[in-house]
Amino acid sequence: MAAVLVSIVASAQNRGDSTVTLFDDLKVPLVEKKYVANTNFQDNWYLSLYGGVTSNFGSDCSHSGFFRLMGPAAMLAVGKEITPVSGVRFQINYNRNTGVTDNQFGTVVDEVGDLIDTGFGDLEHNRFKWNSYGLSIDYLLNFTNLICGFRENRKFHLQGIVGIGGSVSRNYTTGKFVNAIKEITGDDDYNSHDNQLHNKDKYDNRQHSLICLRAGVAGTFMVARNWNIHMEVIGNILDNSYDSNPTTSNTWDGHVDYLIGVSYRFNNKGGQAPGFYYPRHDMTEYIKKMNDIDDIRDRTKRRRQELEEMTDTIDVDAQVMYTLIAFDENDTAIDRLQQTNIYTTAYAWAKSPRSIIYITNSTGVDDKLFRKRAEAIRDILLERYEIPASRIMVIASEKDIKPVGDYIELIVND
Repeated sequence: MAAVLVSIVASAQNRGDSTVTLFDDLKVPLVEKKYVANTNFQDNWYLSLYGGVTSNFGSDCSHSGFFRLMGPAAMLAVGKEITPVSGVRFQINYNRNTGVTDNQFGTVVDEVGDLIDTGFGDLEHNRFKWNSYGLSIDYLLNFTNLICGFRENRKFHLQGIVGIGGSVSRNYTTGKFVNAIKEITGDDDYNSHDNQLHNKDKYDNRQHSLICLRAGVAGTFMVARNWNIHMEVIGNILDNSYDSNPTTSNTWDGHVDYLIGVSYRFNNKGGQAPGFYYPRHDMTEYIKKMNDIDDIRDRTKRRRQELEEMTDTIDVDAQVMYTLIAFDENDTAIDRLQQTNIYTTAYAWAKSPRSIIYITNSTGVDDKLFRKRAEAIRDILLERYEIPASRIMVIASEKDIKPVGDYIELIVND
């Protein structure tokens, strides 16, 4: 279920790897191409070291206190954040486990073979130790980003953990003998894991290699650009033979690890800080074009003022309209924003069909590029808006326009 959920979220947030994006139909290049859920393989790796305690559960563990079943635990992990909501890690771990032996002291046998009631009801179970070594892989689901949405540099993350691996248990140790039982039986090692009076055939002290299922939760605190601190509780479930006593009625043995760790997150490709990024854009060209539009507006305003002040105008009722047509560098394609400007021109001409439309250039450059751009504009006016060719003129410089009556200028801007 988690894998399906992550794939849906990752697909929804994947934005592709285009080199440009559109702002107001203007192409703006990307400066940084790292997208949410679309990073490079070498990005977002980390190395973690954990330490803490483990508490066992299994055969007869209810006969010992919770804290008396604890032992040291350690883990070394290397992982990768695949998307803002999913990650994977590989780890090796060590646990010093504590188990509890079966009932031993209901009755004992003395030196001559007679059964004796010891009366030591509180000494009927004995704790013993063994080591286990594990190698596993975990899948991490980031609940914080999943529920609250992705945000860069969030200081806290809550994660769910599920995993699978292998565990090797070995070095089972005997328990300490009880002096009172020694005096009755003469056996120095009576209360032990290796030497059981009535059920010693139940214990298998050989090395055990078992499959381990893991599940838990973890909290992560971001303390610096590359450093995180983790607090983790994770349960490990194994076969009943984990504590070397597979004959008891319980189906599973295992342990719960309580760990605190620190991780170092390696820089991403190109030396960038680890994490997931929305695309950054180079707004230089966009700002330049917006400034060009503002400039043509100012020029239009000044030209209207000049016309109003002219006293030798031939046609005092003449109306003039200016429209800027902007192109990308060395390009003749007309994007949607500029097509809107052409529509505005055609609409103005429809209101005054006697007007002449001049396709011109404010810089006076008359080259192949200008001619191709002018022809592209004229073709749209002719074919789409059915404006007569006699009403459309291409003039390289607006200074050469000698209008009589209403006219419209489409200024091709470089």
